[in-house]
Amino acid sequence: MWRCSIKEIGFDQYYQAEQTGWVLYVEGPTDLDILRSFAQTLEHMAFTSLECPFVHYVGNQPGAVRRHFHGLREANQDLLAVALFDRLDRELPDDLGAIGLMWTRREIENYLCLPDVLRAYARHNLHNDLFGQAEADKRVRLMDELIRDLVPPVALRDPQHAWWLNTKATDDFLDPLFHAYFTRLNLPNLMRKTDYHVLAGLVRRDELDSEVAEKLDVIVSVAGKARPEGDESTGSS
Repeated sequence: MWRCSIKEIGFDQYYQAEQTGWVLYVEGPTDLDILRSFAQTLEHMAFTSLECPFVHYVGNQPGAVRRHFHGLREANQDLLAVALFDRLDRELPDDLGAIGLMWTRREIENYLCLPDVLRAYARHNLHNDLFGQAEADKRVRLMDELIRDLVPPVALRDPQHAWWLNTKATDDFLDPLFHAYFTRLNLPNLMRKTDYHVLAGLVRRDELDSEVAEKLDVIVSVAGKARPEGDESTGSS
C-alpha cells in the first residue's frame, strides 16, 4: 500500500534516515529555526537534536508525512519520526506513522509575537555604533503605535486572550506590522516570514509558553530512542 520508489523519495533521504534513525517533519525551514531558538533559550536538550536533524518539510499536510515516512520505513523498519503541525481543523490520522503533534495556538509564530518581543526587536535592529538612544526610542514608539493599531485593546490587556491564540500570526499580524514598520522608517522590509526566527531568539525564557518545552521533550524522546546505522543498542523504551 505504501510502496514508494527511490525516485519518488530520493536515495539521499534513505541514506539520511539510516544515519540518523529518525525524521523531523515540520511545515518549513522557518519552523526548524524557531524550534532551535526556543530550545536555546530554554537551554533544552532538544537543541542538540535540532542542530543537524534529518528534517523533511511537508507544509501542513499530514498526508505528505504519511506517504514519506511509510516509504522510508520500507527500507528501515526501525525508523522513528516526529511530525509537528500548526493547529489543524481536523484530528491527525491514526496511520500517520510518525508521532503527530499540533500546536494549541494557530501556528508556531503565535508563540513569539509578543509585544515585549516586538519592542525588543525595535531596539535589537539598531547598530549601536551608528544610532543613539533617540533613534532607539523613536523606533520603540513606532512599534508600540503599530501594535496598538493591529491588536484589539482587550488583547493588549490580557496576554492569554483568545486573539493571541487564534489569530494567524504571520498573515494577519506580523506581516502587516513589519511592512508598516519599515515603510514608516523608509527602509526595505528586513523582517519577513523567513526571518521570524530572529524574534524567537528575543523571547525571554519566562515568556515562553510551557507547551514549547513539552513539544521539545517529545523531540528529545524520539531522538533518544532512534537507532542510527552502526548503533547496536536497543535504545530506551
